[in-house]
Amino acid sequence: MGKGRQTTGFALTLFATAVLVVVVGLTACGRKADPLPPQVRRADTTRDLSAYQEAREVVLDWGYPSMTTSGGPLPDLEVIELWRAPIPFGQEPLGSTANDRVMRYRLLEAQGERIAVLDDDARDRATHGSKLEVRDDLEAWQKVHGDEQQVVLWYAVRTFCCGGRASDFSNIARLVPQLPPSPPESFKAVPAPSGIRLSWLATGNTSTLVERSADGESWAAVRAEPVVGSEYVDATARQGMRWSYRLRSVRKSEAEGLVIGNPGPVVWVDFLDSYPPAAPQDLVCLPEEDRVLIRWRTVTDAASYRIERWAGKLMTELAAAHPRTSFEDDDPPVGELTYAVSAVDEAGNASESARCTASRGTVP
Repeated sequence: MGKGRQTTGFALTLFATAVLVVVVGLTACGRKADPLPPQVRRADTTRDLSAYQEAREVVLDWGYPSMTTSGGPLPDLEVIELWRAPIPFGQEPLGSTANDRVMRYRLLEAQGERIAVLDDDARDRATHGSKLEVRDDLEAWQKVHGDEQQVVLWYAVRTFCCGGRASDFSNIARLVPQLPPSPPESFKAVPAPSGIRLSWLATGNTSTLVERSADGESWAAVRAEPVVGSEYVDATARQGMRWSYRLRSVRKSEAEGLVIGNPGPVVWVDFLDSYPPAAPQDLVCLPEEDRVLIRWRTVTDAASYRIERWAGKLMTELAAAHPRTSFEDDDPPVGELTYAVSAVDEAGNASESARCTASRGTVP
């Protein structure tokens, strides 16, 4: 009996152990895998670097870095490097294969040099909206390297973040240094009702960049694209001010890039507020039972509207400075009526009047 009990106890122990192993195994099947190592963060590659020549400087701009290679935000940007490499003209590897691209970046590092490092302060100075802009002094570079041999200048940037990790080099922006074109000649600026009319003689095969200033110091292009031709009307200039204008010639070549010349002589224009706004358009008269409603479209530069009513030869001024583009005549006389509406600007200049007619019943 004792031996049987021992055998039975031993069997029960083995069974319990087996059950425990199965339970442990089933529990292990539900255990999560070991955590993956953290992903290495790097700034995404800049792909929109562009370069053009303005007078004796190269202007470089690109979008402000804001993303990592995985598409996440880039909160810890450290510095941005700007590189330049002079490549002998005609010796660029311009193929489109992966090997060609690798060769270009190796050539950039071998022949190039880092010409700027943008830390926090430098980036603040270079930031214009969502873009960064940096200028490279061509004249200073040519004093060191000479200009006997024509070269193509390659530029690229790369961004450092996340404990000193560098992004890949950006796209390569290329530019062939050139003598800037001479400014246009015989420049004139004359006030006109439609705006300030500018005219000039273009030099060579160039377009023209028109720049305007209110103080003669801070300049801005009147329009983003250069003007093709020899005249332009600046319809955005406000009356009652003195404006200054200057012109730059622009030469564009697919092979050599964009070159903007030095500004020409400054021309000042007194744009007196003596030109009236345009006449109101789409004036309608809507007679109702005991009133006449008139409406018209908004006139640019109008500060108010003058409204007159004619009943035969009798004229009545209904409003000298009405602020809105509709008016209710609540006490119109019976008969054929004519309404005249003029736009008036802040200086008191009145446009020609627009007219409409309405009939109110019959004359007794």
